This record gives sequence, structure tokens and C-alpha cells, in this order.
Amino acid sequence: MMHWLMIFLSAMILAACGGTDTEAPPAAETEQADSPVDTAAQEKAVMIANAKTHVYTIYTDFEQGSGFLYNDQGDILTNAHVVRDATFIALVNSDGQEFAGKVIGISLDEDLALVRVEDLAGKEPLEQEMEPVDIGTPVIAIGSPENEANTATEGEITDTGVDFSEMFVYTDLYEMNALIKQGSSGGPLLDASTGKVLGINSVMLEDNPEIGYAIPLYLKKEMLDSWANNPEPFPESQLVEPSVKDAYFDEALLESFIEAYYDLLPYSMNDEQLNYYSSYLVPGSQAVEEVDSVIQEYSTEGRVYDSVVPEVTSVEIEGDAAYVEAGAVFNYHEANGETGTIDHRRRYTVVIDEYGDYQIEYVEER
Repeated sequence: MMHWLMIFLSAMILAACGGTDTEAPPAAETEQADSPVDTAAQEKAVMIANAKTHVYTIYTDFEQGSGFLYNDQGDILTNAHVVRDATFIALVNSDGQEFAGKVIGISLDEDLALVRVEDLAGKEPLEQEMEPVDIGTPVIAIGSPENEANTATEGEITDTGVDFSEMFVYTDLYEMNALIKQGSSGGPLLDASTGKVLGINSVMLEDNPEIGYAIPLYLKKEMLDSWANNPEPFPESQLVEPSVKDAYFDEALLESFIEAYYDLLPYSMNDEQLNYYSSYLVPGSQAVEEVDSVIQEYSTEGRVYDSVVPEVTSVEIEGDAAYVEAGAVFNYHEANGETGTIDHRRRYTVVIDEYGDYQIEYVEER
């Protein structure tokens, strides 16, 4: 028998990173490095970082679930069982901002639905894989199993072309050993090599919970695009407009935002081409220049950053902006085996962008 995996994916996954200003690093300690960078962990963190701002918790009058941004029209892809029979749909992003949505297409046979959120129109979606992948492809499944938000599990595709038929008709599924549980349904399945979305996590078997199944996205693109281009929302008489909060700041979410920003900074220091922190900065702002400059300052040939320990010391919320004082200790080793640390302290001005995401606008040295 199958469990239909209901999701909710609130504060999804952490992204991005950066620092600012320039400062001379302290003298290196003369110890042998014993903790080289974990490349696999780095790649996983990067995938999660990229997905974080594109995944939404969905609340209806019957269910809680999740979905992710499918296109630049503001359409959220989810499972049909999350939104069917709903008279209202509210969505929450990883920074706690709330949105109203309406179903514009649904298949009660194939367990898929599109929810349009007008406030998200113009936001770029996650990149998608439009070709089938092979057995052995490494994957990352993102979701909130058993109410544990921000969870990502790794595995690989173990079979393709799997069919099920019970409450819904599932065909040509990807089978995977990336663990999913109740609560993982509706989250994106990512190719761990490219970061592209392969499918939507949908099914696990009660008698074999170590194996999960995802609906391949490439097989459903024609149907999904038809819904997006020819929306058929439910009659207004059958819907209740959800009460959603205006954009707001939350101290705990701001702390998580800044800590997440710091968590990925070492990866950009190790490879300046990995500018994943850009999604956490207001485009064209002073913060972009400051973060770019600190990446260049700290990126030294032969140096490898092994870990970071972030700390938020204060949060002040004033109207349309929040001010967060924070820092981090970056641990590194040199090519000759010597180790050292950099103590990085800054004051961040955080604003909320047009899509309800926290972004850093200004950075001051402390």
C-alpha cells in the first residue's frame, strides 16, 4: 500500500553567502591541516542553496503541503492531493512571507497541480532537466519529512519506468534510494551533478520505506505548460480569499538568513566562480560590491577554507529594514599544511524584495 506524502516545506534550505570589506587575515598557525573540504557536502549545500528561495509551504483548509516555482508566471508545481477540494490556498516562503494562490490546472489522475501566485510573476524558476536520466544518476530529494523542515537527502536513481495505480495513476516514475517520508511529497528532486529539477517527490511504499518515487518533470511539461498558458481557475464563488500577512521581518528568520549566508561563503572563497551568494544580495547594491571584494581578498592561491562558525549578535527591526550584527570565524589550511583563521564581523542592512525574499542591501565593517 502507498502513503501519499503530504509536504510542508517552510523555511527551506539555506543559501548563499558572502562577506564584505577587506581585512588582512591573521598569521597562519603552524599546525598540520586534518580536515580538508568535503566536496560532496559542498555540492549538496550548493544544490540546497539554489533551491531554497524557490520552494513554498502550502496551506489549505484541508492539507499542508509544499511546491516549487515552475515558471516565471508565478506558478507553483505541487501534488494534486495537496490542493484538491481546497477553498483557499495560502503559501509561505522560506523567510516567512505569505502569499495567496489559486489552482489554475489540476489532474486528479496524475496527482499534479499548478497554483498561480500573482505576486511571484517575474521571478525566475529553478532550472529543469527536460531529458530522461539514467539509473545511477546522483540525486538530492528536498522536503520536510515528518515535519522536519529544511531536510535534504542524497541517493541515486535505482530504476526508471516504474508504474503504480491506486488512488492516482503514476507512470514512468523515477525510483530512488534518497530517503523520503511522509512530508517529503511535492518537493523537488534535483540532479546532484547539475542542480536541475528532475521531478516531484510523490510516493513511497509502506513495505519498503527505503525506496521513494518521483514523477519525471520532462514527461509532464506539455500538460503543465498548457495549464500555465490557458489557466482555468476555480469559480470565484467556490473560493475564499485567504488572509495573508503583509511582508514582515522575524528575528529568528533573520538570524537563520544571515547564518545561511555565512555557511556557504567558504565555497565561494575556494572557487570565485561559485557566486551563489548573489541571490541573497540586492542587485546593483553596495552589498554586491562589498561581497565581491571580500571574496577576492580572502581567495588566496593554495588556501582552502575548511569550515565556518557564524554568530549573530544582535537584530534590530526598524520599519522597512532590519539591521543584523553578525560575524563568523573561517578556518582554513594552506598548501604547505599550515592552518589559520579569519574573524569576519559586519553589520547587515536587510530588506524584503518584491517577491517576499530577504536580501542584503548594505554592509558595514564592525
